Amino acid sequence: MTNSGPLEDRMLIRELYGLYGDASCRGDREAWIACFTEDGQWNSHIFQCSGAAERRAEWDKLWADWDEVAFWGEVGWIQVAGDRAIARSYAREIVKLSAGGLFKLFGRYDDELVRQDGRWLFAQRNYAPMILEAPE
Repeated sequence: MTNSGPLEDRMLIRELYGLYGDASCRGDREAWIACFTEDGQWNSHIFQCSGAAERRAEWDKLWADWDEVAFWGEVGWIQVAGDRAIARSYAREIVKLSAGGLFKLFGRYDDELVRQDGRWLFAQRNYAPMILEAPE
């Protein structure tokens, strides 16, 4: 895939990815929630969430066993068409577990984004792990 659409929109979408990563690293659930539309979906190989309440509940469930998260993301490509966009990104995560040890993973996000009130937000994030390293 290649990048397409207005450069300004693609830059604003990249800023959204930065805010998402920052909120993840800080463990700031509400800043992370704010990166999605109200009815936005967050899906992975182990859960599917639709809407802010379900995303909050899944966040809380995951963070119940986590002390810290290091989240680094890289955008692969972005295609913008009007007020909608699709994108692919990659994420490297290292999770410090409350019970001790580290859980490390690398995966791909296939995303759908929308512009609402002049702001780009995730409408759907679909995560697929590529490499998982469980604690020893």
